[in-house]
Amino acid sequence: MQMVTGSGQTHVIVDVCASLIRAGRARRILILADRRLEVAQVTQWLHRYVRSGASSMTFTSIDEWSPLGNVAVTGLQRAALAGEEVFADVDLVILTSTRGINRPEIAALFDRITAPLIGFTASADARSLDFFGGELLWKNTYQQTVDEGYNLPPRIFRLQATVKSDGPEALREIRAALTEFRGRLFTEIFPGRTTMPKTLVYAGSEAQADAILSVCRKVFESDSQFAVKITSSTSNSADLVEAFRLRPNPRVAVTVSMLTTGVDLPAVECLLFLRDIRSETLYQQMLARGARLVDPGTLRAVTPDAEFKQDFAVVDAVGVTEEGHFARDSRVPRSDQHAVASRLVAVADLVSGGVLSPGAYLRLRVSGAGTAAETAMITDDGAIALLDGRTFQSPSGAAMAVTGKPVNGWNAWVTEEDDATLHQLRQALLNAAVDDLGRMARDTEEPQDAESAQRIRCLADLKVLRQQADASEPRRLSVRELIAIWGARGRDADLVSRIETDLQNHGLITVPDFRLVTLDDQIVVQLPAAPELAPEAAAAVVEQPVARPERRPRPKQGLAVGNLPSATRGVEAVKQTATVEEAITKMLLFDYSQLAVMTGERNLHGAVTWRSIAKIRHQRPDAPLSAAIVPATEVSYADDLIGVLPRLADEDFFFVRGPQRTISGIITASDVVRTHGEMTAPFLIVGEIDQTLRWILEDAVDIDMVAGLCDADGARQIDSFARLTMGDYQRVLENPEAWATLGWPLDRKTFTQRLKEICEVRNNIMHFNGDPLPDDVLSMLKNFLTLLREYCD
Repeated sequence: MQMVTGSGQTHVIVDVCASLIRAGRARRILILADRRLEVAQVTQWLHRYVRSGASSMTFTSIDEWSPLGNVAVTGLQRAALAGEEVFADVDLVILTSTRGINRPEIAALFDRITAPLIGFTASADARSLDFFGGELLWKNTYQQTVDEGYNLPPRIFRLQATVKSDGPEALREIRAALTEFRGRLFTEIFPGRTTMPKTLVYAGSEAQADAILSVCRKVFESDSQFAVKITSSTSNSADLVEAFRLRPNPRVAVTVSMLTTGVDLPAVECLLFLRDIRSETLYQQMLARGARLVDPGTLRAVTPDAEFKQDFAVVDAVGVTEEGHFARDSRVPRSDQHAVASRLVAVADLVSGGVLSPGAYLRLRVSGAGTAAETAMITDDGAIALLDGRTFQSPSGAAMAVTGKPVNGWNAWVTEEDDATLHQLRQALLNAAVDDLGRMARDTEEPQDAESAQRIRCLADLKVLRQQADASEPRRLSVRELIAIWGARGRDADLVSRIETDLQNHGLITVPDFRLVTLDDQIVVQLPAAPELAPEAAAAVVEQPVARPERRPRPKQGLAVGNLPSATRGVEAVKQTATVEEAITKMLLFDYSQLAVMTGERNLHGAVTWRSIAKIRHQRPDAPLSAAIVPATEVSYADDLIGVLPRLADEDFFFVRGPQRTISGIITASDVVRTHGEMTAPFLIVGEIDQTLRWILEDAVDIDMVAGLCDADGARQIDSFARLTMGDYQRVLENPEAWATLGWPLDRKTFTQRLKEICEVRNNIMHFNGDPLPDDVLSMLKNFLTLLREYCD
């Protein structure tokens, strides 16, 4: 149900409970609220119902279900920690807000509750609609509630003194705005009145709230009883809210987000905006704090010179009431779609893409970060500014500066307005990119090109991988299956870079690293574990802001040990207590020159070889196998292969310790020779293709024609065929005139298309792709070279 804030949502919730219980349709109803103030407000209404005798309904806490307690009210977080038995007999769950439904711990809570669920929200966003099946049961608008007498209309007053600065000018601007507000208060805004109306002041941060409170007391020449700060960091915030609601003092409450929604303040007559708002939903919720109805007697009890409340004042020092303030394009500009979808997404991209606004406030939701709800703000250039003035491009750098420990900032920073993580906004941005790619194809009324279609499928798969990881069900697949998501069959430098970028954009890693094992090895796509950092190291990192955004890891140099197939193929082993005959039999059956001597999968004691067995038997024919054990070198699957090759020359073999710390394979000289052959064969073939094409063109085409086709502006100074590249050969042969000079009875387009494919293979090889080429690609190279040889004769 979408009910505009202030239209009696709490009343409806309580009335629904009473009606269902009275009709015998429900025995136990659980009401879940997102904030403590909402819990308190619903509880007060339940008290009112019970005291009035209007219902047989009783209520209790979820820890004390009893025959007399048929309605329980609690917070989402407390419910998430409760035991399974609490939810066993619940007939209905009512959610007072849909803000937290996407938080992992809350999603896990709903998985445990099988009862029907009714959700209330002031504005149903896409996440809420998706969670509840896509349709609203009922909705209203703010104007409807005013017309029907449930809410009051605002009177708008814009101050000449504006508050825009976050720097040294901020204090001066706040003083000017509050001074103007005081000057107009009893002459224009509330003419004829002498008592300060109950006024709620919206600040942008804890620091700004402190500044406003100090200036307000000076401007109005008042004390601490007149104006107070009520935020989540205020130790007695609940008591202050009650005093502000029911007693003459305080007259002014300065808040950041605590009093934006979920609290009933009917005596408030004035809202003063000293912070910008970019979410229209949040703005409407804030307006509702002043829109509540109040009977004249209750109003006069706290404001003696107020006869009745027929409207409320909105005083604007930031432009939030101006026409079109909330109008904006929520999509990324079309020209940026491909770029955003293929490089690391930064916070600045969220701003330029319309999913995050400059001036938006973030809070840090991470264990050990304290209870402060307002911790940082988004600057105009898309940086994260902490309250102490430090600015970070990196969410993780900003989170570490607050907590003093490594934190995944994309998951830890949450928007104050929508309770969405930066990762969720990043995902929304990438989804918008996919949608726009499809829209571009539809707009052109042409079939979608294969590259765009593949990209859309890839990003859709990545979204599913992230959802599986969030649900603690990370997907296990082979490296070959992973790279197939990107439409690839082998790893090259460009592909590895794209995969790393996409995984990081979706907050994912592979374990083990997909770069360090073979194509057929299994990996798990999962969320990264929280990094460990010693306190002294954390302190050293926190000293200085991180000036750059997060970057993908530095490219791996060359081949890793794990890229050799035998490194993860397993090993054949014997125990220390085995006989010599057992070892010899295994070595003969498997055609091995050595065997590992192990206890279990992880404990390597050494190895036995033909040489060590022969040596000990020569010395003592009845010697046990243990006498033939020789030390065995072990290396990590992640070690650089080139770095360990010198040791292989000296020791003949070494064992590999794999991703799970087990002995996963063995490397011998023959394994390296085999891999070397697989890698060098394509080099040699492509090299001969290059030389042959150059010889053909040099014999048939004039160098001036070549220069005109490949170097029209003369920048490369092509004066000989030695300066040409494979791409140049393709450009020359695509020219009909140049092709005609060859006199070949072949189709030019088919030939040059295959040459284009070979150029791509060549680039792949020259970027040191460690994977062997697929058989069909190697055959393609060989066939093309054979064709060239035939037409050279």
